[in-house]
Formats: sequence, structure tokens, C-alpha cells
Amino acid sequence: MPDPSVSPTLDLQLTWRGTFGRIRVYEDTVRAETSFERDALTRVPTDQVTGWRIEPCDFDAVCVEFVCEDETFRVLLDTGDERVARLGLERALGAPLPPAS
Repeated sequence: MPDPSVSPTLDLQLTWRGTFGRIRVYEDTVRAETSFERDALTRVPTDQVTGWRIEPCDFDAVCVEFVCEDETFRVLLDTGDERVARLGLERALGAPLPPAS
């Protein structure tokens, strides 16, 4: 877990149609939380992520998928944040997975 006194290098969030998503990229880790497809705001267990990808969600949102062994967590972001999110996540987590479909 990053030192709470250290600011993230990237901090993106979106409230979209009643759901909330946030991704914070630090120098050597990522923290994320989402309420998309969840009963409540849920922390993504980024230490268990085996891969990630960005997929279209709607005309005004993209979906960042964090794939774990047993489940996938989806964090919604604004379409305008897709490129910077991709760059930040690639730097912290490595290359994305291929598209799901």
C-alpha cells in the first residue's frame, strides 16, 4: 500500500449514471475502487490482478477491467481519460491483455 503522504502520479475518477469509479496510479502500484456492477463501493484487490484492459462501455464512458483469478472488476472512466489511463496503467502494470471479444 502506498505511503498516504505520497500523491499519486495519476488520479482519475468518474461518477456515471449512479456509479463511481476511481483509479490512482503511484510510481510502483495502482489503487482502484468501483461501484459499477457492485452492491457498494468496492476496492479492487490490485495485488491480485493478473491483467488489465480498457474496453468501450458506452459513447461517454470506457471500462477499465482488472482481471483477477476468480473475478473481474470494472472501473468506469470518461472517454477523454482513456489515453492517459492506458499510459499510466501500462507504466505501472505492464502491457494490457488483448480485447475480451
